[in-house]
Amino acid sequence: MGICRINIEYELGSSMKEDEEMQDCKENPNSLDHLSLYSETDTTGKVKWNDWFCQVSHFKNIIRHSSDGYAIISLEGKYISVNPGLSRILGYTEKEFQDLNYQSLTHPNDLGSDLDSVQALMAGDGSSLRREKRYKHKNGQYVWIQLDLTLIRDEEGFPQYFAAQLQEISERKRSEKALKESEEKFRQLSETIDEAFWMKDAETQKLLYVSPAYERIWGRSMDSLFENPDSWLNSVHPDDLHLALQTIPKKKEDGNKNEKFRIRLDDGAERWIRLRTFPVFGADGSFERILGVARDVTQQHELERQLAHSQRMESIGSLAGGVAHDFNNILTVILGFSSLLERNRENPEKILQSVEVIRKTAERGTSLVRQLLTLARKVESFFRPIALNDLISEALNIAKSTFPKSISIDSDIPLGLIKINADYTQIHQIFLNLILNAKDAMPTGGNISVSLRTAEDPLSEKGSKMALLEVKDNGTGMDEETKRKIFDPFFTTKEPGKGTGLGLALVYSILENHKGRITVESSLGQGTKFTVYLPVLSESKKEDPFFETSPKDEKKDTRTVLLIEDEEMIRIPLAGYLSEFGHKLYVAQDGEEGIAAYSQHKEDIDVVICDLNLPKANGLEVLRKIRAQDRNLPLFLASGYIDPKIKADLEEIGIKCIIQKPYHFESILKKIQNI
Repeated sequence: MGICRINIEYELGSSMKEDEEMQDCKENPNSLDHLSLYSETDTTGKVKWNDWFCQVSHFKNIIRHSSDGYAIISLEGKYISVNPGLSRILGYTEKEFQDLNYQSLTHPNDLGSDLDSVQALMAGDGSSLRREKRYKHKNGQYVWIQLDLTLIRDEEGFPQYFAAQLQEISERKRSEKALKESEEKFRQLSETIDEAFWMKDAETQKLLYVSPAYERIWGRSMDSLFENPDSWLNSVHPDDLHLALQTIPKKKEDGNKNEKFRIRLDDGAERWIRLRTFPVFGADGSFERILGVARDVTQQHELERQLAHSQRMESIGSLAGGVAHDFNNILTVILGFSSLLERNRENPEKILQSVEVIRKTAERGTSLVRQLLTLARKVESFFRPIALNDLISEALNIAKSTFPKSISIDSDIPLGLIKINADYTQIHQIFLNLILNAKDAMPTGGNISVSLRTAEDPLSEKGSKMALLEVKDNGTGMDEETKRKIFDPFFTTKEPGKGTGLGLALVYSILENHKGRITVESSLGQGTKFTVYLPVLSESKKEDPFFETSPKDEKKDTRTVLLIEDEEMIRIPLAGYLSEFGHKLYVAQDGEEGIAAYSQHKEDIDVVICDLNLPKANGLEVLRKIRAQDRNLPLFLASGYIDPKIKADLEEIGIKCIIQKPYHFESILKKIQNI
């Protein structure tokens, strides 16, 4: 079978008499045979000339109307024929292209590599190439083109010309450049900022990105986080793990999370972290990503702690005059009824009356001292379940006893417990700041109203309950500009020397740390009302095992007690009181005597009562040595103040309970009898 090869040469953009020469072309292009400028037909004539011509004509129409550019280019680079699409892309007419070559249109920076690629094709290194390059538009601007170039050879393999397809990609290149610049800015930002942030897939929990700051803050490699996206939790302080877990949204309804917790580095150092997480949604509203932003707030936490202590000292200063007055009254009552005891030594009824008054007055002084200790403590935040109404009632007592008589205080505090998970000292500080501000707003006297209740949170979609504490006065009030600034640090309306402007800023910070908030209503001459919102704790209150306050029913058997107390005015009467109930006492006045007494009588001793601050050896040291010899002996520790920082030591020793000074002898008796 012989093969006839017919070479049809024509202009891609030329005009043809389509009505005359294509009037018989009725075939659908989809049904036509293979199209090529070289058409192979066998000599048997199975493919007729008209059929072949129709194929070429359809092919020409496709090229003519394409938005892409097509060109036939000589081996020297001259344009032999172009389609209208290329004219639209580069702006030259088909006739102008005949006087041009691709070298003159190519960007100078692209020409060298262009020539190398063409020479490689001519040398037989492949038959086609694709590359992205810049062409000069007729207006003088350069446009980006994706070039597909094919070298056409004859049947002997000799190069004849190039067939080129050109697609404009200027917009794509601009987008790629913008994306690259955006990625570079993002890289610079992520490598520079102090915050660590990461993104995870919401469904698979696969880590998609983490910034380099993670390594600086956590002291762990980014690779370790990619291997295990939850490995950051391994550094979280065990006491704060529940807080960190709360930052992980499980579903889109969970919303944004914001928690503060501690992490431990490999060298044992601790850091405070503020972590915010956000759900990221797709265009269809689906929950697609989880974004986390973590910041090292260790320094800020320390400054807040110092600020809180400073503010407590300022509050004590504000109350100092009233406290001194109240203590003087207490001492006057005690001295007065002591004189009555001497005068009525033969009248048992009057003696009992005087003793009862002295007892109640001492209890009043005890409450006052406890409030001052609470206010003055300089400790870390310690969250635990507390009864908010008890706290407010106690703080109200000190306010009522220290404020001027020209200021009346009304309160509406419910009897039923309202429990919150909070730091006792910080919530105490919030209330004192608000009620002191109310007092200062009424220099000539007035009324303060304090109320507490629970209600559903209007800002919560879940309808969670909040405790609402309201402090209202009928003082001078504030204008709108002042209300906008009252929570700003160092802003104050008080005279110089009478306020730091940190009180309400501290209140705001504490409430943020407790997931609460505060609102203010005020107008000039009409007084002010602050409303504090705090989340109510639904779980049952967990009592601190170290502070036992409710003794069990009395038991009648007697015990042998080792009492270690350096204060003679406590040691002697307490030993005498316990002896009257049949208990046997060994007493010691310092730590060394206590250890020696235990060593001598340890077979007889049933319980040890030891003061914390002892000469020669402190209470912890004494009890630790006693515990080393007897793992089961009940140990009581007495003190007027227990620093929460030594709580771990108390747990290690195994303290039975802590006795808060001042105490009633009866309470000691009950604790011994209930062993």
